[in-house]
Amino acid sequence: MAGPRKESKGSSESGFGGGGANLKTIILGVISIVVGLIMLGIAMDTVSPLLTGGASAVNWSMYPGGESIITLFPLLMMISLVLFGGVLIWIGYKGTQMDVKSTILTTVVVIVAVILLPLVITQTDTLLGRSDIGSYTGLGAFLGLVPLLYVLGITFITGMVGFKAVRGKM
Repeated sequence: MAGPRKESKGSSESGFGGGGANLKTIILGVISIVVGLIMLGIAMDTVSPLLTGGASAVNWSMYPGGESIITLFPLLMMISLVLFGGVLIWIGYKGTQMDVKSTILTTVVVIVAVILLPLVITQTDTLLGRSDIGSYTGLGAFLGLVPLLYVLGITFITGMVGFKAVRGKM
């Protein structure tokens, strides 16, 4: 005769995934993936005028690696958001509960970073287009690096926030 069944640590009342999964964390993961895919389209729409030309076209010769950064950054951020959602689903399936605030914070940081990228590029291009920029020693060279520094900084911050959200939950 079998003995009484033991409850697994961290199990949710839903019984999803063999009784040990946490449905709330799985739903947060799915929402992160859906938001990531939706934001990819919005991000591409905000960045495409900077790449295709027209009135808002940017002189990419002033930015080291600028065009490739602008092309890849929204895609990389959205892939990271989808991966974050996948990790949440995996963690939820294992039965661990994630904090809603940290999950939403990570998602918001990614979304705001991608939406602000065209603004950073446009304002940097406006400053580089000023006629008196040459009178300030080294300013033109530094301004050319601003988009790269923005992308690297946001990538680091997003990774750090996502890591802190997941740390200790595995």
